[in-house]
Amino acid sequence: MAGVDLGPKGQELRQRYIERLPARLEELHASWHWLQHVSWDSKSLTTMTQCAHKLYGSGATFQFPDISHSARILEDQLQKVLNKPDVTVDERHAIETSLDNLVGAIEKAIHTATPIQAVTAVRAATKSHHRIAVIEDDRNQSDFLQSWLEQLGYTVECFETPETYSRKVDDHNHHLILLDISFPEGALEGIVWLERLKYRWDASIPVIMMSARSDMVARMRALRAGADSYLTKPLDLGDLEKQIEQLLNANAGSRPRVLWVEDDSDLLAYYESLLAGQGYEVEGLSQPVRILDRIEQFEPDAIVLDHEMPGVQGLELAQVLRQDARYMTIPILFVSASQAVSEQIGKYSMTGNEFFQKPLDNERFLAALHYHLAQAQLLSARINLVSQRNERQGLQNHDYFLTELATSIAYLETTPASQDCFLVQVGIDREEYLRAQYGARAMASLTARMEQNFANQLGVSDSGCALGGGSFLFKVIIPAGTEVGAYLEHFHQRLNSQGWALGEPPIPITLSIGVLPLTEAVNEDKALLEVEQACSEAMQAGGGCLMWHQPPERSEHSNLDDRIRELLDAKAFKLHYQPIVNMDSGDILFEALVRLVDEDNAVYFPGQFLPQLADGGHGSLYDLDRWVMEHALEGLSKLEGKAAASHSVAIKLASPMTDVAKLIPFLTSQMRNARIKGKRRIYLALSSPTVFTDVAKARQVLKVLQDMDCGLIIEHIDISQATIDLLKELQSVDFVKLGPKYGSTVEQTPELENLIRQLTAIFGSSLPIVATGVEDARAVSWFWERNVRYFQGHFIQAPEVVMNFEL
Repeated sequence: MAGVDLGPKGQELRQRYIERLPARLEELHASWHWLQHVSWDSKSLTTMTQCAHKLYGSGATFQFPDISHSARILEDQLQKVLNKPDVTVDERHAIETSLDNLVGAIEKAIHTATPIQAVTAVRAATKSHHRIAVIEDDRNQSDFLQSWLEQLGYTVECFETPETYSRKVDDHNHHLILLDISFPEGALEGIVWLERLKYRWDASIPVIMMSARSDMVARMRALRAGADSYLTKPLDLGDLEKQIEQLLNANAGSRPRVLWVEDDSDLLAYYESLLAGQGYEVEGLSQPVRILDRIEQFEPDAIVLDHEMPGVQGLELAQVLRQDARYMTIPILFVSASQAVSEQIGKYSMTGNEFFQKPLDNERFLAALHYHLAQAQLLSARINLVSQRNERQGLQNHDYFLTELATSIAYLETTPASQDCFLVQVGIDREEYLRAQYGARAMASLTARMEQNFANQLGVSDSGCALGGGSFLFKVIIPAGTEVGAYLEHFHQRLNSQGWALGEPPIPITLSIGVLPLTEAVNEDKALLEVEQACSEAMQAGGGCLMWHQPPERSEHSNLDDRIRELLDAKAFKLHYQPIVNMDSGDILFEALVRLVDEDNAVYFPGQFLPQLADGGHGSLYDLDRWVMEHALEGLSKLEGKAAASHSVAIKLASPMTDVAKLIPFLTSQMRNARIKGKRRIYLALSSPTVFTDVAKARQVLKVLQDMDCGLIIEHIDISQATIDLLKELQSVDFVKLGPKYGSTVEQTPELENLIRQLTAIFGSSLPIVATGVEDARAVSWFWERNVRYFQGHFIQAPEVVMNFEL
C-alpha cells in the first residue's frame, strides 16, 4: 500500500507490526516442527494455515508486499492438504520451500524496514457523524483500519469476533460494518454471523466483507448472506474508501420525489411549496395527458392525482399505470373535492393508496405520504426477492439460479439418459483493464446488453444468471447423441455474434468460456470453483477461448441408491423450513420439508428417497410423517420472543389419505406435549393427487383439523375442472397452492385466469391462493391484479434449517 500516509499514528502501527513479526515466525516454525517431527495433525496444520492467512492479509497493508505474496502461496498449499491424514514427499518439500520464502520475506522486513517518513501535508479529516464497526480478529489489521478511518473523520469501534460485537453492542446503531470472513470459530464464521445479523437486527446496515479469499464461492456466499460489498485482502484503501462513501450515501438516501398532477395552477403551486418545505423534490404537472412522459423522465417515488380533471379522471390514470409492471409499486394518492372517489380506489392499489378531501388536511396528508413511501419501499424489496428475473426476457437472479443448480445436481441420476447437463461460465476478457479504461458506467451498459442477448440465446431447458464483474453462469442441456464439442463451440460463437465493442473507435470485446460436465461426483460449491478455474484458464490462454474442466469419475462403489438406503436405515432425516409470505401484510407461514442429510452435509431430496419408502423396505411413509410431525412441533415449541407467538408451521405429508387420518390422534398428542397454543398454528399440507384418492376421508380430516383449530393446505393445484370440483366439495380449506409452472408469464393464460375467478367464487374476496415459481415483476403484477397475495419458492427464500425470514 505504498504511498498511503497515515501520519504519525500510521508509523506507530507499522512499527508495532514489525515488532510482532518475530512472534509470527516462532508460531510458524513451532507448528511446522510439530508436523514434521511429532505428528501430522489437523490442529497444528490449521494453526499454521491461519497464521499464513493473517500474514497474507496484513503484509501489503503495512507495505510489505513480499510477505503477502509468500504467505498466499503457503496458505494455498496448506489448504490443499488440510483434510489429508498425511502428505507426500513432494508436498512436504513444496510447503517447506514456501515457508522458507515467507521466512525470508519476514526477516527482510524486520532487518531492513525503517519508519515511514511523514509527508509535510497531512490529509484533513472529513467531519462525519457516521459510526463504523470493524470486526476483525487480526489486531494489526483492526488497529490499522481504525487509525485510517478516524483520520477520514469516522467514529470507529473494533471487535475481535462477531460474537463480541453481538454481546457488547445493544443498540446496533453503527452506520456500516467492516467484517472479516474467517475467524478461529470457523473459516466462514463471518458469513454465518452475517445471516443472523440480517435476520435479528437491522437488515439495512450496510456490510463490507473483507477476506483473503478471492474465489467465487466465498464471494457468492457472502453476497447471498447479505453483504453489500466484498473486498479482497490486501485491501486497496482507495477502493475501500469509495465503497464506504457509496454505501453510506446510498443508505442516507436522496430526497423522495413526488409528481403532483393538478389542473389548477394556483393549487399546484401551493402543493409544490408545501412538499418542498418538508424536504421532498416536487414536480408539478398541470397537463395530465403528459403523465407517462413525465414519469419516464422524473422517476417519482410517489404520485398525487386530482380525480376530477378536464378530459381525464385520476382513477383512469391510475388504472393505466397499474398495468405497467415498472409502476406497480408507486404509491398513488388521490386529492379531490368528490367524496365518491374514495370508495373506488382500492381496486387500483398495490401499496394502500389513500383518498384526501379538498381542502387538504396538510398534517394528515404528509403523515400518509411518509407512510406510503415506506410501505412502497418495503413492497419493492419483496418483489425484487420474488422475481426470478429482473426483466421479462432477462437471466435469472443468481440466488434462484444457484438454488436451481444445487437441485439439478442432486437429481442428476434421475435425469433422462436422452440429455447431458453442463455448467458454463462466460467472462469478458480483460474486464479489469476495460473498466479502468472506459469506466464503470460503460461496463454496466455493456453487461446489461449482454444479459439481454444471452437470455435470447438459451434453449428452452437452459438457464443462466449474471455474476457481476463481467461474468455469467449458464446451465446448458444438450440432447444425447449431439456432438457436444461442436454444440458448445457454436454456443460460444452465438454469444460473440453481436460483435461486442467499447469506445470510439470501437475496441472489439471477446468472451472466454469454461465448461464443466455436471455429474454426481461434484457438489454445487465444487462445480462453481472448477468452472471458474476453467474460465480463468481460457482467459489466460489468450482470450476468446473455450476451456474444458473434466470432473472426477464416479466410483463404482458410490451407488446412489445404496447410499440412500443406508441413510434411510439410519433415519438421517432433517427438517428444512420454507416461508409462505403474504406480500401485502408480511404475514409468514413456514412449511416443514424433510430431507436426508449425510455426514458430509450432502442433501437428498424427497424425490430421491420417497420411492424407496413407498416400497416399504426401509421404513414407511407413515413412519416418516410421524417423524416430521414430531420434529416440526418440537421446532415450533423452541421458538422464543415474538416468533414463539406469531410463527405457524405447515407439515407436508407424504402418506395416503387412510394413513393421514390415522396420524390425527398422534398430532393431537404432540400438540399437547409441545404446549402449542393459539389458532391456526399448525397446518397439514397434502397434494391434490393424494386427496383425489379418497375425498370422503379428506373431508373427515378437514373437519377434525378445524375442530382442533388447525388448518389444511391443498398443493399442486392445476387448471383442470376436476380440481375445481374437488375444492368445491372441500370448500373450507385454508390455502391452495398453484403448481410452480403457473408462475411463468407464458402460463398466465385465460385458463389460469378462469381458475382464479372460480376460486374467488368458492372462497370469496380473501383468496387463499399461494403462487410459486413467479418469474418476474410482470408476473407478480398479474397475480396481484387478481387479488393473489401469497407467494412461496426458492425465489423468496430457499429452505433453511431454522424458521427464519426477514424481508
